Amino acid sequence: MKILVLTSRYTALRDIIEEDFGRQTRLFEALSKYDNEIHFYCVDYRKKENKDTKLHDMKIMIRPFSPFNPLQLLLFYRQLKKTIKEGGYDLIIGTSDPLWGVFGYYASKSCKIPFLYDLHDNYEVYQSYSIPFMKYLDRHIIKKSYLVTTVSHTLKEYIAKWRKENVFVVQNGVDFNLFKPENKIKAREILKLPKDANVIAYAGSIQKLQGIDILIEAFIKLKNQYPKLLLFLAGRIKSEKGKSINMDVEGLIHVDHLDQQGVVNVINAADIAVIPNRMNAFTKYCFPYKCVEYMACNTPIVATNVGDVADMLKAFPNTLCNPDDVEDMTKKISFQLNNPKKSDYRSKIKENTWMSIARDLDKKIRMYLSKKNFSSQ
Repeated sequence: MKILVLTSRYTALRDIIEEDFGRQTRLFEALSKYDNEIHFYCVDYRKKENKDTKLHDMKIMIRPFSPFNPLQLLLFYRQLKKTIKEGGYDLIIGTSDPLWGVFGYYASKSCKIPFLYDLHDNYEVYQSYSIPFMKYLDRHIIKKSYLVTTVSHTLKEYIAKWRKENVFVVQNGVDFNLFKPENKIKAREILKLPKDANVIAYAGSIQKLQGIDILIEAFIKLKNQYPKLLLFLAGRIKSEKGKSINMDVEGLIHVDHLDQQGVVNVINAADIAVIPNRMNAFTKYCFPYKCVEYMACNTPIVATNVGDVADMLKAFPNTLCNPDDVEDMTKKISFQLNNPKKSDYRSKIKENTWMSIARDLDKKIRMYLSKKNFSSQ
């Protein structure tokens, strides 16, 4: 198959092309291994670059985007439609933002090519959802797209009020060759962490939306009990209006950027890896990379009982804590520190490798495309 993926260049504060990061690059790189030719139409609203490049033998078309310029929007749509017409694609996939659902759906409909809408998150919390009529357009596209994929089972259940058929879950995956158990002492040497410290780690965006303030509060409480306790936060701070986080805490170490191997080192250096998600419209329906990355390294985990993460970890005692509950998080982290027994999380996620996920996605797409019935799109 020849597939065009319409996506933002920037997701989770990262440049998915320059940093070779995220769901889009990992999933579609893996999908290309199943006899598929993958092209990216990569929307750049920051640098506004206009260039073609390559990534893992996938053609990358980076195109500028100006959301507040009507003429530029029209030009962008025309260029996208021209690319689709001339590309000979079998499928168009819109992902990472509801804007690309809108542009991708109508361009593919015009060109009579089936459209797959990938719900990377609950898009209702995205900034672009504030655009007039976006809510209605998004729900229309969920209803009418030829296929819909969701990042989580909870999100699939949520959109069932608008669509039940031809919807399947494509969770985020992990690279087992990269994310794997490694020697804790060696990992700490690389990160310049004390060998005898108790280390709590978190890797991901730093924001209250994802409960980082609650994790810090739990850490402060635990410091009285564990004087050598450190909290290692790896990730970029995402500004939230009126919701700044106090990072000036003794024993808190923050690095704003690590490559993927650096993240592996952080997870393996930790005694406990935490997913502190609050319960809200974003976390309830997301599926964080960190869940399967932590599990692949077999590092003891404490996570809040939210969304698909709760389902992934429910078989492991004393792993889940109540969301928005500092006391319960403190209690569960303390239990894990006092009972340093590693669980075999890794065997639980054998089907969550990117290659396994891409294999299943490829089978489903081919099965549905063979029906050749997308006239209602």
